[in-house]
Amino acid sequence: METAGGSEPNAKRRRVLKACAACRTSKLRCDGGKPCMRCRKANAWCDYVKTADDALVEKLARLEEELAALRNSGPDTSTAVTLLQLQQQQQIQNGISTSPPSPYNQAHSHFGNDGSPASMGSTGQMPVMQGTQYIQNQLQSQTIGSEYTTIPSSLNLKRKRRDFELNVEPTIDVVTQGLISMADAFLYFQTFFQGCDKYVPVFDPSYDTFESVRQRSAMLFDVICAVGCRAEHGPGSNQYQILSNATKSPICEVMLGTVPKTIETIQALLINACYSKKGWLLTSMATRIALDLDLPSAFNKLSSLILQAGTTDREEETRLMREARVWFGTFVLEHILSLDCGKRPGIKAVDGMRRCRVLLGHPSRNALDFRLLAQVELNAIRALAQERLSPKPGHGTSLSDEEMSDIVQETRVDLSVWLSDWTNLVESNIEKEEDKATLEINLKIQRDWSEMTMLCQGLQGMGIENVAIMSDSQQNLIHQAKISAQRHLSTILSNPELYIATFQYGMDFVWAKCAFSVLLLLKLARLLPSSTDMSTLIADAKTLLSHLSKVRGSSNIYFRILRLSVEKCEKALNGDIAPTGGGQSNEVVDAEMDFQSYVPKEFILEWNFPGLTFCWIPFDFQDLFIDFGNGFGGLPQ
Repeated sequence: METAGGSEPNAKRRRVLKACAACRTSKLRCDGGKPCMRCRKANAWCDYVKTADDALVEKLARLEEELAALRNSGPDTSTAVTLLQLQQQQQIQNGISTSPPSPYNQAHSHFGNDGSPASMGSTGQMPVMQGTQYIQNQLQSQTIGSEYTTIPSSLNLKRKRRDFELNVEPTIDVVTQGLISMADAFLYFQTFFQGCDKYVPVFDPSYDTFESVRQRSAMLFDVICAVGCRAEHGPGSNQYQILSNATKSPICEVMLGTVPKTIETIQALLINACYSKKGWLLTSMATRIALDLDLPSAFNKLSSLILQAGTTDREEETRLMREARVWFGTFVLEHILSLDCGKRPGIKAVDGMRRCRVLLGHPSRNALDFRLLAQVELNAIRALAQERLSPKPGHGTSLSDEEMSDIVQETRVDLSVWLSDWTNLVESNIEKEEDKATLEINLKIQRDWSEMTMLCQGLQGMGIENVAIMSDSQQNLIHQAKISAQRHLSTILSNPELYIATFQYGMDFVWAKCAFSVLLLLKLARLLPSSTDMSTLIADAKTLLSHLSKVRGSSNIYFRILRLSVEKCEKALNGDIAPTGGGQSNEVVDAEMDFQSYVPKEFILEWNFPGLTFCWIPFDFQDLFIDFGNGFGGLPQ
């Protein structure tokens, strides 16, 4: 309250914050002048000395003034308006429709995230957000003909602008962008499902149709068209390069979190992972999204429904089957691109995966589900073997020969049982002969690949690469790895129309492991020459090259690696046959060393294929030249 004179009765007289030294010593009031009135009358020197107490008093007075100003000021309505506008814009972006205000909402409205206070009591005191309520009432009274609380778009509001913000734009597919015609898109889409889907078996042909995929996800539609174009025209075509570049922006949006997490997003990431470098990174992203969507639970729910008699909710079962298929496809690709890239898998099958076979009894399963679920079991076996063979952190000692032999023997038994079980399942459930033959060849190749890489990895984990100093048990593992690699090549060549013809649609990993397995076989055959016909082996490798050239292999980097491997090995073999004398001895040594030291960087940097560094270095270096006549070693077989 103010008096008639306009002054407050209890107002305190402002103290002078500074007093001269003379007045302070005399403890007299000083007017703060320079000089002050008292010193001027006394004709004395007037000096001011600032002390620590004066600074504290001054700061206290300043804080009192600011507090009084805050008490006398009104509510900050601009801040409340800005918060209200931001909240409604966020609701619009999230697709939440504005609803009429209810008494509950008015009593518990809040801004920001869930950590903000919802309300400020109900004891009759005015809420802290009274300025916001005032603005809401004002805006509601200005909105004519509407029952909702809205903000006019023309209202000029003060708001603080951010320096940076995410660039969010609607995603349109490559057809709408004009990059390809509708006819080309349909052709590439069909090409993808003629062979590329075998490497990414996460689709339901009856559900993932051209129109359905294009309507549901532009990101998935674009990558399917891009990979189909790759299979149709080759990875070096201009059209594929254009479509491949168009798939990069959606991947960045996924990483930034500006697109919703959906099954279609996971499928698109998995396709990109198969047909691009650093696929292990994209499979990790897909795995994270799959876990956020709780896709692993789909398998458990579907298993319960299948085992329940009289279940009639086929629509729910079909949806769960699609989700389980996508989850298992993510599991398989994450393991493949981890185990063969030198990375520990990000997820682990705790109880084994034999239970996944129950999905084979579902009506919506297809032939590719046999391939997928077999891979689920296989990669669980591989992951367990790698974990057991890998040196434990903090343990300096490696496995003993006995421990290594036990792990290898148990894993080989598991792989043999796996092959037998799935061969029987394919025989008894697949009616189409071509699908049956294709699946059986694939099962054999996968078993041989898993076995030879497991054996080589175990030996490398022991830190021994010189075959000349290996024990008999370790040399036996080398022999078993060579047998697996030989069987792997023979299976590929047994029916090239069924297996090699699919390389047109294959991802780089398929080409890489084909080239590596032949190079590994050639090197192990040179180390173990007594039981190997090298001429026949090189002839088989050339036959494989001939078949691969028919599926545009000549433009593939791994085709060129394989061809160079065969050339180097053949040159070393010719040195064994040719008579030695004079300067030819040095040429033989050079050819053999050139082949034995050939380790393509792609197999070390992009992949982590083991076994290429095995060598034969005798204790007596002179024995090196003696051994050339019979290859590198002549180990007991």
